[in-house]
Amino acid sequence: MVKDLIVHSPVLALFTAALPTVVTTDASDYGLGAVLTQLHEDNTERTIAIASRTLSNAERKYCTIEKEALACVWATEKWRTYLWGRTVKLCTDHSPLTTLLTMKGLGKAGYLIARWSARLLSFNDELEYKPGNQNVIADCLSRLPLPSPDGPPEDEDVIVALITSALTAVTKEQFQAACSACPIQQKLREFLTKRWPSNPKNFDPVLMPYFRVWDERSLLDGCVLRDTHRLLVPEELQSKLIHLAHDNHQGIVRTKQ
Repeated sequence: MVKDLIVHSPVLALFTAALPTVVTTDASDYGLGAVLTQLHEDNTERTIAIASRTLSNAERKYCTIEKEALACVWATEKWRTYLWGRTVKLCTDHSPLTTLLTMKGLGKAGYLIARWSARLLSFNDELEYKPGNQNVIADCLSRLPLPSPDGPPEDEDVIVALITSALTAVTKEQFQAACSACPIQQKLREFLTKRWPSNPKNFDPVLMPYFRVWDERSLLDGCVLRDTHRLLVPEELQSKLIHLAHDNHQGIVRTKQ
């Protein structure tokens, strides 16, 4: 009887890649809880794994929505081995997160949640609202969390790259010298200090992309700007800066940022 119950557990199950996968999360004032389940052919949702942890002193200062968002990110990254590369339903009992942690929430979420949303972009999550009265397992785990002696540091900053002496950035002087020698920037500086042609018919094809945004261009210390903060990179340095941006690659979003 005991052996049969162990082999044919009515609750726990082994992970099966072909079955729909669900991650359900919750957060309390002092802990996080999560449960990984799969929907089987008999329409029963069986548990693959459960997890919980205590919030650090810094995390306890988060508002409710930030704690709930942290639970989503923590659970997804904890079970990365199971979730990577497949569509997963991510359930939370905090309905605003179904927007704020997706592309629909761009520009609406605060800095902290926006940063966590970027971390979720590497997963194919479908966020879904699950009412609190149906979210009993994750809720229980968040209220009775395991201690986290090796948990996250008190500091909220995230280290995204280790910069060593081998990584040499481009100095301001090097950048200005490359701008001065760049033939495209030489022509652009001439137009910016005089006047842009009114008719692009006879315009140099190489400069056409810049003509379309001529009213957004300006000069600063001999360098061409777009808007108020984006420098136009001279041809000589483009490959080097692309290489620097991809060093310790953090994903497409952070690399572009």
